[in-house]
Amino acid sequence: MFHFYSQLAHHDIVCALEKSPQFLNNEYMLTKSDLNQIRVVVNEEVDAVVEKKLKPIKKDLRYLKKTVDLTVKNYDEGDIKLDRRVRKIEAHIGLTS
Repeated sequence: MFHFYSQLAHHDIVCALEKSPQFLNNEYMLTKSDLNQIRVVVNEEVDAVVEKKLKPIKKDLRYLKKTVDLTVKNYDEGDIKLDRRVRKIEAHIGLTS
């Protein structure tokens, strides 16, 4: 779901590891397996953080969707046109309220 963010975080960590002096030293060189394990952990952590930050936003969006749905359900263009006609007629015959 948040693959883009995970890729960014993973890319940053891999770049930092590759530039570190220990990485250049063969004694401490990471294997593909090590990097894959790091990738899995980073992906899980990034997904958890992003999901936590998105939770209130998703809640607000659900509320807004319900509000908009209710507004659309109760909005009837015919009623609006009829209301305008009634106001014009009332104004014309002097029954404005």
